[in-house]
Amino acid sequence: MKSAVLLTLGSIAFAVLWTGGMLLSSGAVDSTDVIILSVCGAFAGIAWYYAMRWVFQHIRLAPPCAPPANPGADR
Repeated sequence: MKSAVLLTLGSIAFAVLWTGGMLLSSGAVDSTDVIILSVCGAFAGIAWYYAMRWVFQHIRLAPPCAPPANPGADR
């Protein structure tokens, strides 16, 4: 399995666990709370993905990002 797939699955698991923990710790669960915490959990998962990708690249466990392709270079 590629490291990017594992990192994506890890960030999804982090987002789900973070959202569940915040829902459990908030006390009264309302539909508004669920929506807001779900959106915040999605942002937390995205932030976790990019933070861990940056860390793994700097400790050389993941390959560096490829530069964008230059479409005019083939001429």
